[in-house]
Amino acid sequence: MPKSFKFSLVLKGILISALFALVLSLLFSLILAFTKIPESGLSFHFIFGISVFFGAALTSYQEGSKGLYYGLAVGLGFVIFLLLISAILASSSPVWLGLAEKSIISLICGAVGGIIGAILKR
Repeated sequence: MPKSFKFSLVLKGILISALFALVLSLLFSLILAFTKIPESGLSFHFIFGISVFFGAALTSYQEGSKGLYYGLAVGLGFVIFLLLISAILASSSPVWLGLAEKSIISLICGAVGGIIGAILKR
């Protein structure tokens, strides 16, 4: 009998990704505050991708199968979560090119993280 898709695991992966992104952002801001390293948009994409990767890997590791599906779901869910948060907190409309970049990074990192997490479980 095939296992059903567990949305609770996806929500858990999105929350793990959000917490991981928050911790990485705080560490990066401390590094920027106390060193002369220049601020770069690339570093924010790196934080975004790494956090989605780990959230997707942990989610698919807990499930043990369907790593691609869980990884893509965590990546897409994280983008939607950030879009909702930015709609609540920001007064301006989102920059669609930036949203497209974040979506692509999120889906790729989520898919890779999901596959790796499912492979590690086996």
